[in-house]
Amino acid sequence: MGTAPKRLVILVLPPLETWPEVETLRAQGHTIFSLASYITSADTAPRLDLILGPEAWRMTEAHRKYLPLAIAAARRLKYPPKKGEVDDG
Repeated sequence: MGTAPKRLVILVLPPLETWPEVETLRAQGHTIFSLASYITSADTAPRLDLILGPEAWRMTEAHRKYLPLAIAAARRLKYPPKKGEVDDG
């Protein structure tokens, strides 16, 4: 397995840090931070290119208009509607 020519700085949130794929990324030369290690090095930590989490959403300026939809979808995941309850987002 070779190294990646275009390396990334990646934050991996629990429980994904235990995935073998994360070790593969590290072996390819990507910089991998756990949440604790990134917080500890916050003053000197590089800008993140990618955040891997079980329910992570990507938001950029281009996605700004979708922020209300992302909030509504996250709420539905965390607080699913009860049976018979109307989900109005």
